[in-house]
Amino acid sequence: MLRATIARVHEERRRTNRRRRLAGLVAGVALAGGALAGGLAIGHPDVTEPRWTAVSADGIHLDTRLRPAAGWTRFDVEVAGVDLGEHCRLVVTDTAGVDHEAGSWAASEKATRLAGSVLVPSNEVRAISVVDGDGRELVRAGAR
Repeated sequence: MLRATIARVHEERRRTNRRRRLAGLVAGVALAGGALAGGLAIGHPDVTEPRWTAVSADGIHLDTRLRPAAGWTRFDVEVAGVDLGEHCRLVVTDTAGVDHEAGSWAASEKATRLAGSVLVPSNEVRAISVVDGDGRELVRAGAR
């Protein structure tokens, strides 16, 4: 009888340990799945990131994606249709109307792609424009 009782106690402990291990395994899988999903979300652009496009009367295309950061804004732009060799500047205008130069280049036959940043919070970016060497605005995306 004592042996039967001891055997029953051991069996109960084994069941309890199995349940604990199973619960730990389930929790670990759930945690790993959540981390994977979070990593995928971080690695892909957020659909709420502003994307502005514009085409000037001269056929110059500007495609802009803004990526908010803490107190500043990252951006990716593509500019096409500017005359070969034209000196261009990328200008970010904030809500106070202040212009911030964010890059420059000489136009090539292909579209120009730029990635950069500007020290303006994303909620204060009003427009992004391409300006030629004489200061003439070639194309503007965002608010006027």
